[in-house]
Amino acid sequence: MKKLMSIAAALLVALSLTKPAQAECDGMYIGLRGGMVSHDIDSTGIFSGRSDGLDKEKLMLSGALGYRYEWFRTELEFVWRDYIKNTTYKDNGDPRYTTKLKTYSYMWNFYWDILPYHWLSPYVNVGIGLTKIKYNSEDVASGRNRGHFDTTKFTMAAGGGFTVKLTNRWNVDLGYRYYDMGSLKNADLTAQEFYAGVRYIF
Repeated sequence: MKKLMSIAAALLVALSLTKPAQAECDGMYIGLRGGMVSHDIDSTGIFSGRSDGLDKEKLMLSGALGYRYEWFRTELEFVWRDYIKNTTYKDNGDPRYTTKLKTYSYMWNFYWDILPYHWLSPYVNVGIGLTKIKYNSEDVASGRNRGHFDTTKFTMAAGGGFTVKLTNRWNVDLGYRYYDMGSLKNADLTAQEFYAGVRYIF
């Protein structure tokens, strides 16, 4: 009996946390996200033979300030990504080339929540913005620079995912995004991202 009462009490607590309020919450929100990102550079031109190893999965973190109204959301987001470092080696094991890549983005995102206010809702999103790209490759032995970029590129993004509504104000997002970060010397730079995040509606 005590076990059944404990289970019933736990269910009541859960329901009390998730029951809808008198009105669903729309308005301003803040969001925090974290996940893994993988870059890809076409192995053409000056990047021929130099893009290997730059597709390593790295940490990404972002913060967003947005507004939700029913099925529509829009936000401004800053995306930070950990830098990538790759070293290629000679046959004798000595380092030959060292390549580094760093990107971070300022995005304006738009979301369509397909089932707004439901406890589970799929969504799709698109975004536009700017990405700061820093790339450097050098010969370890001679120190000779083999390629250097420090530039800002127009960026487009698209993706989708699922929102889990914890309460009318707290939401958890699980999603995927694909980024097109433009080209460097005719070599396209893209990225794929898997993330989880939380949003709080004021």
